[in-house]
Amino acid sequence: MQLEVLAALDRHCREHGLTYYLGYGTLLGAVRHGGFIPWDDDVDVMMPRDDYERLVDSFAAAAPTHLSLGSQRTQAGWPLPYAKVSDDRTVLVEPFEVPVAMGVNVDVFPLDPLPSGALGRRVQAALLRRLGWALELRYIAAERGRGWHGEAAIRLGKPVLRLLSMRLLVGMLSRCARWSGRGDRVGVRVGSSDWSVPPSSLGVPVEIGFEGLACLAPADADDVLTAMYGDYRTLPPDSQRLSHHAFTAHWKR
Repeated sequence: MQLEVLAALDRHCREHGLTYYLGYGTLLGAVRHGGFIPWDDDVDVMMPRDDYERLVDSFAAAAPTHLSLGSQRTQAGWPLPYAKVSDDRTVLVEPFEVPVAMGVNVDVFPLDPLPSGALGRRVQAALLRRLGWALELRYIAAERGRGWHGEAAIRLGKPVLRLLSMRLLVGMLSRCARWSGRGDRVGVRVGSSDWSVPPSSLGVPVEIGFEGLACLAPADADDVLTAMYGDYRTLPPDSQRLSHHAFTAHWKR
């Protein structure tokens, strides 16, 4: 199902002149495995902010009827600072405190330039990190907390964070990500890790195979993956070869 969504998204972007790149584990899987990392279970793409906004504006009018794009601008109560393209014939349940309507999907992350000075980058990174923590504590279900946002942290933080709307927190995080000036590096500022590369490393997309699909990847995938993961070619130990997601999915009845 994810491959079908990815193929439709690829087609839409090519037809509308939008730039996208495979990202994160999807890019890593394409380079290292020719498709999915065997223990991975999602698909990620990245788009320059302007192309991302154009996708949000254009997708509904041109997409197949069974696909939809969820984002803060298109869906009330959307709890994420990035978009998802979903297959509406399916239901995907994530550990959100308030259920969010979505199907099996592909994550779409905006790419933003970083501030030009070292001080500005440090300040922005600190703000993004704290806003990201607040947003996660706001939307995640207490019984599904893990890592730093365990059940106790969630139960203690939620009463305060419920005073802030999801829309406000997502908007603050997105505005902070777009506070950039004209820096010489670019990255996904609303993701779960802090990485950046020179714009030339993304560059003009090049085709790469992913499970038999011809998808688009950064011009210098090695530089991007090294920024994201370090030594990405070395496989992790067996104990770490598992999914870090907590969703379930099924067909609509």
